[in-house]
Amino acid sequence: MSRSSFRILRVTVLLFVVSATRADLRLVEDLLTLDAKVWTNGYAWRAEHAGLARNEFAAERVAAPLGVNGQLSQVASLRLSADIGKIYPLDMYSDFRWASGFNVRVGQFVLPLGFELMTDPGSELIVNSSLLAGYAAPVGSRDIGLMAGMQNARFSFYGAVANGAGANVADDNPRKDLCGRLALTPFANVDVVLALRAYYGWPGAADTAWRSLAAEARVTRGPLELQAEFQNHYDNRGPNNSTYVQAGWDRGQLEPVARIDLVLSRGRVSEWMMAGGLNLKPVSDHVKVMVDFTYHRNYQANWGIIGFLFRIQAAL
Repeated sequence: MSRSSFRILRVTVLLFVVSATRADLRLVEDLLTLDAKVWTNGYAWRAEHAGLARNEFAAERVAAPLGVNGQLSQVASLRLSADIGKIYPLDMYSDFRWASGFNVRVGQFVLPLGFELMTDPGSELIVNSSLLAGYAAPVGSRDIGLMAGMQNARFSFYGAVANGAGANVADDNPRKDLCGRLALTPFANVDVVLALRAYYGWPGAADTAWRSLAAEARVTRGPLELQAEFQNHYDNRGPNNSTYVQAGWDRGQLEPVARIDLVLSRGRVSEWMMAGGLNLKPVSDHVKVMVDFTYHRNYQANWGIIGFLFRIQAAL
């Protein structure tokens, strides 16, 4: 059997196994739960750079995150997860939550970096990430550290101290990175969330700090969800402002989606990207097929990409 045929077979088996389970696997009288997802991405695109063009089609590797949640007591819990497709640890943390709403998390976890980066991959509306996500933190969404917060029905606040080196990496400098986010639900009868967040850190041995300050908004009304983020960022490349506006219209088995991104570097337009597509849920929310069209233009580097992206995913 060829490598490509084996990959297709493996994806098919994983999708079947995961989609066949319709709820979290609960063990030890709800003290232990198991969750799993699997997806594969692919694309067909045409890239142009300085007058030269090339085409490419590819199916990317399978991602298969598997997680275990353990409820150790009324206050303490444990989360372990890894991408078993390449044996890569993801979450490794302990949670301590009290009835007052105060909570503490220690270990490796997703930092409070905004709607997009805090969204579980199985719930993403669009295959590719926004341009803003690349400026939110220097080493991706996960890091090793400690986070404390307070949460109730009307607001949440989280502050984190992290190594700043990223997931599964030892601290690479004596400094620590700081990240904080305040989110408000101002109206009792309208599903609106407003948030402010900030990040300050030192990637590697850099002499210039990585700084970002952002505002977020999400409005959900029936099947329509609108989401937007605006971020001011500064590092050794200088300042820039980035933003995106995203919309999804969930009609059950069909979900049209769209997003537009813009990056302004030193007051000039440097990049923009638009994406639109359709998410199909042929069985239930546990199985999703995502098909997107995207166009990405970078003026400073003089290149552009037009393409189609897809994702096939299943989740518990």
